[in-house]
Amino acid sequence: MTADRDGGPLGLPRRTHAALGIGVASNLGTRHQFHGIQPVLPVSDVTRAARYFRDVLGFELDFIAGEPPSYARVRHVPSAFDADVQGGRHDLARPAAIVPDGHGQGDAVYIRLWQCNARETRQWRGEIVIHVGYDIDGLHAAYLKRGVDVIEPPTSQPWGLREFAIREPDGHVLRFCGYL
Repeated sequence: MTADRDGGPLGLPRRTHAALGIGVASNLGTRHQFHGIQPVLPVSDVTRAARYFRDVLGFELDFIAGEPPSYARVRHVPSAFDADVQGGRHDLARPAAIVPDGHGQGDAVYIRLWQCNARETRQWRGEIVIHVGYDIDGLHAAYLKRGVDVIEPPTSQPWGLREFAIREPDGHVLRFCGYL
């Protein structure tokens, strides 16, 4: 990719310096402390989807709401314990491991599950990319053992990531990737 004078890829500046009719625009993300995204996936059965994300994909159930349940959130929050689990070690006294290239342990991952009409859930609406700190191939192998629908095997990409993709039961694509 090529960079312009402001360092942006493909000739696009990294920041917008002026908004139409507003004058100079401030960096709203910083000003309002944007700190993450939480994708919402439409699912045909929120209880089944929450169980799948917990029991098969390894997320933790954060909450489930409604009577009957119609909305849930699953999460994974990295910890020092997670850093040691990658090598089969569970020594909380050890310092946390660092991901190669100084990327750290990563951010928390939250995914919201919203129950809706089953016919609407099968339309492809994009995918979610989840960065993995350690052993992308081991995660792939674990998912295969659990019967996960792997639609793309682990592949080293020219942009410096090794990644694979799965399709969960409602048809959403989740792409797991780790730094080479």
